[in-house]
Amino acid sequence: MTKPYHHGDLRNALIRAGQAILAEEGVAGLDLRKVARAAGVSHAAPYRHFADKQALLAAIAAEGFDQLAERMRIALAGAPDDARAQLTLIGLAYAGFAFEHPAHMREMFSGLSVDRMAYPDLHAAAKGAFYQLIRVVAQGQAHGAIGPGDPASIATVVWSQIHGITMLLIEDQIMSVKGDDRATELLVVQCIGALYDGLRAGLAG
Repeated sequence: MTKPYHHGDLRNALIRAGQAILAEEGVAGLDLRKVARAAGVSHAAPYRHFADKQALLAAIAAEGFDQLAERMRIALAGAPDDARAQLTLIGLAYAGFAFEHPAHMREMFSGLSVDRMAYPDLHAAAKGAFYQLIRVVAQGQAHGAIGPGDPASIATVVWSQIHGITMLLIEDQIMSVKGDDRATELLVVQCIGALYDGLRAGLAG
């Protein structure tokens, strides 16, 4: 016997249930019937908001980008007016989110389960997170701390560096720091420092 719909906010309840299943079982273990059971609603209830599994995954990914952007905003709110410090804090916030939610992070960036451009809310959420990097670069340029160039293009380079080291770490590809939180943090800081030195070098031209 199915359980009656009783949630005041069904959509968010389903997203939260989907996030939990994704963390435990991965994409292969996620389906709408399982999510409905976890949320305590009927098997038909998810279709009020999601046409299929891909639509639910898009919503889960969008929620992840919103959470990531918020984590980055909080980091920047407490940062000094210094480009290097801002890049470091935003990078640590980015990596910290990934360490806490590795399955979610993988799905947000996999590009395999969901076509991001097919879901406007997901595309907007991803752009919102990326904007945090553009903001840091633009401010750094305005203060003479980062070399000239298109802020979005430079932010893409920053993003690539931060995302690259983060994914290597959550996939346990850097064994020298595995299980050592302090060494992991120092490695992230070192990577961002090297990146910043390169961005500063652009001022010499």
